[in-house]
Amino acid sequence: MRLVRTTLIKSQLAVAVVFVVLSGSARAQEFRLTDTAMKEAFITIPAVLRDNFQDFVVPQVSADASIQSFCSQLATTYATFKWKPAEEGCGTGNVPWRSQLRSHGGSPLIYAEFGKGPSTTLILGGVHPDELTPIPLVFKFASHLKDNPSLIPDGSRVIVAPLVNPDGFFKKGASRTNGRGVDVNRNFFTQDWYASAKHWWAERRQRNERHFPGHIPNSEIETLFQIWLIDTFKPDKIISIHAPLGFYDYDGPGDQKPRTLTASEEKAKSLVQTMSVSSRNYKIVDYSFYPGSLGNYAGNERGIPTVTLELETTNPDKINEYWRQFSPGLDHAVQYPFVNQSAPKAKGASLFLEVYGRKTARLTEPAVAVPKL
Repeated sequence: MRLVRTTLIKSQLAVAVVFVVLSGSARAQEFRLTDTAMKEAFITIPAVLRDNFQDFVVPQVSADASIQSFCSQLATTYATFKWKPAEEGCGTGNVPWRSQLRSHGGSPLIYAEFGKGPSTTLILGGVHPDELTPIPLVFKFASHLKDNPSLIPDGSRVIVAPLVNPDGFFKKGASRTNGRGVDVNRNFFTQDWYASAKHWWAERRQRNERHFPGHIPNSEIETLFQIWLIDTFKPDKIISIHAPLGFYDYDGPGDQKPRTLTASEEKAKSLVQTMSVSSRNYKIVDYSFYPGSLGNYAGNERGIPTVTLELETTNPDKINEYWRQFSPGLDHAVQYPFVNQSAPKAKGASLFLEVYGRKTARLTEPAVAVPKL
């Protein structure tokens, strides 16, 4: 009998077991690896996949209780920073919080909808929870919209998700990453993810765990939650609040394009100018796109105007000061008359729907139903 060669090739993502069979004998064809060898050959990567997606879906019969428990936990954590839960947290019960998905740690991923109409603004906070200041600011803005419905123009709506990454916030000493150690603002499946995300992490961040993009893109429920919001509500503009770099950054139609812009692109870029003026002429910069970031995924690849507001510090004592400075800019973002004409026809479409075997999520009343897989 001729030689049968078995080669085990290991990598970070998977292990390929390659059999080069140089003999057609029955004995060679019957060769099998033992269970022990198979266990050593393959590694398990934590990821949200079709097979386990239902583990991250909140049963609607228990959604209210889950949100109530979450708000109680939030209030307890807020005491650490001397924040006021009634003003800068879940509120006094008047904000219509909803949740369809939950984190790996079991916290509901909450959002609220204000107004009705096709023109939509999506506002995100708490993507990097160690950047403390955006969290109470976005929660407070949700209560602000509920108490001042006239701020929202007719035919418009606002979706607010104030704490995208609750597991990172509820850790002892809030972390940038989620409960599984992934930076969910580097985990979006952008076109450059496989070519660049891990390379950037290794070379530019020296493998700093705070910036780990994940083993594979779209592996985290917090990433998929943001994609789900985009797919479901199809926003015309997105505002994501971070800290502590101290500027506005625009990603979207007309950004870094050396050509004449369309009228729609010009208007999209003017959004950030409007917000800056309303925020005491806050500085505007033009950053490049990070592999796997929201600005790259939504703004660059899908043509949805995406403004990142970077507050100047993570100092929890600055909340009232930041509210006075930046809430007028958020008001103007909500009221900015813009219907995005630069995005693809399937505005907000993503690989998420195909990967998980789902049809486009549709709104139902009174909540948004998540189809079963």
